[in-house]
Amino acid sequence: MRSTPTIAHSDFVPDLLQQLLENNSGAHLIVCATKAEFLVQLTAAIRFQRADPDAAASHDLLTKTIGLLARSSKIRLAFCPTLESLRAYLAVLTAADGMDIQHTQSSSDRQLLAVLNMVALHVTTSEFSAQGLSRTLAAAVEAASRAELDLKLYECANALDPTSADWGRSLWDMNAPLLNGSVRMRGDESVVRGRGVTVKRVASRWFEFEQEY
Repeated sequence: MRSTPTIAHSDFVPDLLQQLLENNSGAHLIVCATKAEFLVQLTAAIRFQRADPDAAASHDLLTKTIGLLARSSKIRLAFCPTLESLRAYLAVLTAADGMDIQHTQSSSDRQLLAVLNMVALHVTTSEFSAQGLSRTLAAAVEAASRAELDLKLYECANALDPTSADWGRSLWDMNAPLLNGSVRMRGDESVVRGRGVTVKRVASRWFEFEQEY
């Protein structure tokens, strides 16, 4: 049964991977970054969480188990470090991709399409606007429907700088201009001039937000 596209919550990359590992149906994870950038975030977050006994005890990623290796085969990874590559990837995603995961896992349940840091990918571009975000969000919804995959979006915090306003759940409350055109540089906290709208309001057209939001 098809579910409503969802904005889900994970503090850091290991938390997201933990959720995907616990999903018995398998998942297709699109990372809006290069492989190197993703590994830097993963490594930094694991080092940070290793210092917390409670976090270490709750994460399979912080333990060496055969079960972890077995379950990791359920996750397919794709890296899209630019808006162009992300939209191109979504445009060619088909039902065959979803069925490939399903057959691999021998499951009749719908698979999950998870997209990591889609909003953060827009932040320093001229498409950080209601217009640009809408285009990408609509493409993700269309791709998930076409591939017969459930869809969830995640915005994880920057493990190298957890207070960064350009990463994580705070992005949903950020104001964006209505149309493409103005570039916002990282660290510039200036208010959008003229008419604007929150990213959350833009996403709400297609997505439901989990209670944490």
